[in-house]
Amino acid sequence: MPLRMRYASQVIGAVFVAALAGGSAWAEPINSLGLRTTDASGCHLTDGRGFEAPTIVLMAGVYDKLLPEAAVALKVIDVAIEAGCDIDEPDELGFSPLNAAILYNEPVLVERFLRAGADPHRRIVSPRASINGLDSFEFLHLLETKAPSQNRAALREMLRDRD
Repeated sequence: MPLRMRYASQVIGAVFVAALAGGSAWAEPINSLGLRTTDASGCHLTDGRGFEAPTIVLMAGVYDKLLPEAAVALKVIDVAIEAGCDIDEPDELGFSPLNAAILYNEPVLVERFLRAGADPHRRIVSPRASINGLDSFEFLHLLETKAPSQNRAALREMLRDRD
């Protein structure tokens, strides 16, 4: 499992436990996992050794790996959005939460991010030449071309409504 996904899975578990205990996962360090928020907003998570990632895109990346407990990731995303975290903040590869949801073919997340104000016209800034400079519409088209067997019609329809 990639490092980013392993940390995200741990973070979700810690947030769930903190929520059950009545604590705030955003303001308190996640000591048992070696993770903590970088500030009171909870918009970024760090291990203190060089790993740091935006909370929303991290949760988008692990959403499908949490089934049937995906509601935990949705709750983390909602809390981060309500805290004012940037809905378009990309990860280290240049994927915004919206583009991560498109990559993982997650209509629930695409709809949620668009409702929260994600910009489908925002260009990907990535070290990967194949996606650098694409907006969400172009990125979806690229994915549909490269993997035509995956049905992404729902995503296309949602984006079309925002064009």
